[in-house]
Order: sequence, then structure tokens, then C-alpha cells
Amino acid sequence: MGSRDSRPALDPSLTISGGRDLVALVGRLARERSWDTLTALFTALAGEGGIAPATLGELDTAARLVGEALAALPPPKNPRGTQADEVRAVAMATAEALLGRCAHPPLAEVERRALDRAAGLLARGGDHRRAALVFEELGADERAADAWGAMGDLDRMEAAHERDARRAATHRAAGELLHQFEALLTGGERMRALALVAAASGLEEAASLRLRAAAIERRLCHGGAVSLRAPGGEWVRVAPLPTEIGRDPASGIPLRDPAVSRRHALLRAEGNDVVIADLGSRTGVRLGSARLEEGAALPLRGSGELALGATTALKFQAAAGLVVFEGASGLDRGLRALAGAAPLPIEALLPGTEGLTIVIADNLVRLCRRTDVAVRVEGNLVGPDCDLLHGDVIEVVGSGARFEVE
Repeated sequence: MGSRDSRPALDPSLTISGGRDLVALVGRLARERSWDTLTALFTALAGEGGIAPATLGELDTAARLVGEALAALPPPKNPRGTQADEVRAVAMATAEALLGRCAHPPLAEVERRALDRAAGLLARGGDHRRAALVFEELGADERAADAWGAMGDLDRMEAAHERDARRAATHRAAGELLHQFEALLTGGERMRALALVAAASGLEEAASLRLRAAAIERRLCHGGAVSLRAPGGEWVRVAPLPTEIGRDPASGIPLRDPAVSRRHALLRAEGNDVVIADLGSRTGVRLGSARLEEGAALPLRGSGELALGATTALKFQAAAGLVVFEGASGLDRGLRALAGAAPLPIEALLPGTEGLTIVIADNLVRLCRRTDVAVRVEGNLVGPDCDLLHGDVIEVVGSGARFEVE
């Protein structure tokens, strides 16, 4: 074998032109099978020896051209002959140039691609051990096993096969998890999808799903009531019993009048009636001409009007354990709200939604549909019920009704 000093020197003109267009230069030299010149060129690139720098992407493309040219060669008649030595030398020099430009472990996709190409060239050059180690760094255990096998290390070959089998099983499990997650989301089973991801363990791929799950969890509708709105309309409020009326934003039916107490009145079910009780408000509650005494409760039946404070009045229409409220005066003149026992039919507030109800339980809000009513949420047909997210857009197939969740 010749010494390092016996390698052909790189023509100075190639140093200049290589810096200007490395890929074109390497392509020409590869077509001409100028292996000695290519070896000198990539050795210079590996050692930054006088050649203008190229980007890793350019270097990788140039290395691809070398690899393709080597792959097109017929097997050498003499594995120890001059031609075989030249091929091994150019493969090794190209691999070294790539390896010297990549981070370990690789951080970017271009680095992973370059390292994979370098490992293949190392194997072509006969350095199967280094090729196997680079393949293992990339997680390409099947190819690492081939490299270990080529050098006769059967123990490492079997270990690489086992890692590859485990990785394949993990990828299959991750694929199944993703499929189930997407199916549950599409069908409206947001809570089941979150529980599925929370239960997943030992999967790297689950990390990205957990980020998605966290974003979905932040949008889940929590609380004792929900606001809905048809396009171009006002927000309407849906609250199951028991619920409060007051200036507290967390109230089932929140009001803005400063004369209304934060916790002004309570609505609750009593038999088939919805009754209202004063919660010790400053300005009291009047039902028609009757003023409620603190601690007393009156049923809301038929139609009527509630007065809360000096200026706020709410008209109501009560029937079968449900009450629909409309603001009649005061700051909440445009208010429309529904209170009652679950499930709460929303058609009284949103026309075209017959067969849809809201159920609020365990601090979560669900939209339920009758079996003969088809509903799309965010463009997807959902199952019998759907966990609602803030910002959901809901379409009732057939009626054309659309509404969104606050």
C-alpha cells in the first residue's frame, strides 16, 4: 500500500472551480472515473485544505454522485488490484468528508442524510465496523446488522436485529395509537382521546401526541354552563340546574348590571318545576308583583318577568322543567338563556337544532344528538355525543343550521 504522500496532489485549478461548483465538478470527474482526482478532492474537503468551502447539502449531493458512479461499476476482477484500491480510497475519502461536517448525534435532517450516505460509503470502502456504528447512531439497525455480519461479528449482528425488531414493534404501536387518537377526535370523543394518550408510555412518538393532547385539553369546555352563537347572532347561554344568576362571570347566567349582586339568585329543580330563590342579594328579586324573601323560593310557571335590581328585567317562558330567559331591560336587554334539567334542548335558542341537546356533567360540556340527526363538528361527522371545545363550529346536516362554541 502506498503512503499518504504518494496520493496524487489536487490540481490548483480544481481548488478554485470546486469551490464555485462542487457538484458539477464531482459529476464530471465521476463520469470520467477519475478516482484518484476525486480522492484528492474529497481529502482536501475533509481537511479544509485549500478548497473553497461547500455547504453540507452540496457536499452530500456530490457524495451521492460518487456513490451512484461506484454502484454502477461491475465487481472488480481482482479485489486486491489497483482498481479496487482506487474505488475503496474514493469511497473512504468521500465518507470522511461527510463525517467531518456532521454533528454527532445529527441534529438536522440534512445531517442524518449525509451520515447515512457516509455509512454506506464506509461499507463500500471496507470499513464495516465504522459503518455499523454510524448506522446504529442513526437508528438504522437493520443496516447495522448487515455491516456487523459483513465483518463476522455475529453477536453484534443479532443484537442489531433485536433492536430493529423492537423498533418496528414500537413504530407499529405508535401508528395504532395515532390511528385510534385521530378516530376518537374525529368522532367527537375528545376525552377518550386524551385518556388514550395519557395512558401511552414508552413511545417516543407519543411525545408529539401529548403536545396535541395538551392543546386540546386547554380548549375543553369546562364549567357549569356554555355559550353558543349562530353566525351573525348574539351569544346565548345554556345552563343546567342548579345554576346561579348574578354578576359573577362564573354564574350560569351572568349579568352585567352593577346593581345586581355577584351571587344574586339561584335556579333549581323542584319536582317538575324550576324555582328561583334569592341568595341574599342587595336589591332583591321580584317575580311579577311578588318580592322574594331571603331563603324563600317561588316556581317559574308559564310566562312572566323577573326583576333583579333597579333596572334589569328578564322575561321568562317556563315549561316541563325548562325556562327560557330573554333580557327585557337594563344592560342585558339582548340576553337569551336556557336553564333546566339535563339534557337541555337548544332548539328554543337556536332554530334548526331540533334533536340536539347539551349535557354538562363533571364540569365538562357535551353535545348530544338524536340518532336521526347528523352533525358535523369542525367538518367531521361525529358520533352520538361530542365533547365540546372552545371555538368548535357545529353544523346540523339537513337543516343547514350552524353555530359555534364560545
